[in-house]
Amino acid sequence: MKTKMSMVILLLTTAWAATAQGHGKAKEKREEIRAERRAFIDRFVGLSGAEADKFWKLEDELHSKLQEVRKTMRQEFKAIKDKGLDNATEAELKRALDNRLNYEQKILDLRKEYHTRFVDLLGVKKTAKFYEGEREFKKQLLKKLRESGREIGPPDEDED
Repeated sequence: MKTKMSMVILLLTTAWAATAQGHGKAKEKREEIRAERRAFIDRFVGLSGAEADKFWKLEDELHSKLQEVRKTMRQEFKAIKDKGLDNATEAELKRALDNRLNYEQKILDLRKEYHTRFVDLLGVKKTAKFYEGEREFKKQLLKKLRESGREIGPPDEDED
């Protein structure tokens, strides 16, 4: 769930940057936030250079796989949304809802797999510090966005 919230914050920031600065600058802003996040977590957890290299490679793999699952899920739900809930058949809606649970399970399975890999690489204490560092970075990012005058609504109920 924590990673899900990170993704929401990253997406909010990306959307904000895209509307305010255009596509090229949005990508730059995403990369800037990504670099800040990595530096913050490296310091927070106390990762050595070698640990950081191995850890971020794993974390990038996880992020990529999560994005892939979410993209597939969004595409499926876009088809239903485009058609309209009132125009979709019961069977189409049931399949979409069942598939949503399957996608959520895939996300959970990926998180569990990579949690184990993080613990194997970093140990329990540093993995716990990573999760805490993620929360702290999100708090700081939200505070920064609020201070910049950007309104941020609450996350969806099913988000972290």
